[in-house]
Amino acid sequence: MKIKISKCFLLVSYLSLVSLGAADAASVHPLEQATGLKRFDASQRLGIDQNSRSTMDIKHIHIGDNALASAIILYDQGAKLHHIARSTRSDKVRLSFYQPYQTSRLEQRVELHFNKFNGFINEIKSLYTVESAYIGIKDVLKDVLASAVSKYGEPLTIEIARKQISTQQGDVPLHSFIAALNPREDVANDVIEYFEALEVSRSSKFVSDDTGYAVLHSGFNRCYVWQIQNYNEVLTLCSFDPSAANSANRGVELSLIDFAVQEKIASTEKIKSELSLSL
Repeated sequence: MKIKISKCFLLVSYLSLVSLGAADAASVHPLEQATGLKRFDASQRLGIDQNSRSTMDIKHIHIGDNALASAIILYDQGAKLHHIARSTRSDKVRLSFYQPYQTSRLEQRVELHFNKFNGFINEIKSLYTVESAYIGIKDVLKDVLASAVSKYGEPLTIEIARKQISTQQGDVPLHSFIAALNPREDVANDVIEYFEALEVSRSSKFVSDDTGYAVLHSGFNRCYVWQIQNYNEVLTLCSFDPSAANSANRGVELSLIDFAVQEKIASTEKIKSELSLSL
């Protein structure tokens, strides 16, 4: 005996399946399907102890956080997806925030660098640029510096830099500053290598700005430095010298690293890259 199935029943069933599929699709965040990020699990954490993420943050994102989860947080705050580097084997994602600034528009581009295996953030950069070529880099730097001081406290002062190399006046040569560094033993090599990379010439040095903050002059670059626990955690605010070519295009960059958390992230890479065969 043939069982007759009404067209109405078939239509209702079809619409039910479609609605279920739509509900499932709606529950998946757009970034969870983005090439370069979808291979990660947004719930995965580096660890549960306080040493698994940096003390400082940029846009409330910390070193050691999950890259996919962090990108989703920024996206949901209104950021536009700018770029995911290197496609399926990506190691950084950029998102942009925009806001009015003087007679133009300011872009804050947040760049999350992460390890390729588990997606933990090992460096965060935030670049500030203005669309108008008529607004100088000095204005942007002044405003970003004021905001940074408000959030992170005062950066390295020239007085502290001088005290570190046991001098009472004058500029502080970067090579002398590096020689007098006393970072934590477990990250000492990483910290020293970091500052050595900033030394583009033997003339690189810290000089005093108008407020007494120490500004690192190295080539065209000008950087303020914040640090925690003997330079275990370093935040820099850098821009080109205003007189340098393309200084406005270079913008003002805030960059955060935590050497101890980076070491912890690197250890997960080694575990992940080990070949394990069950025969």
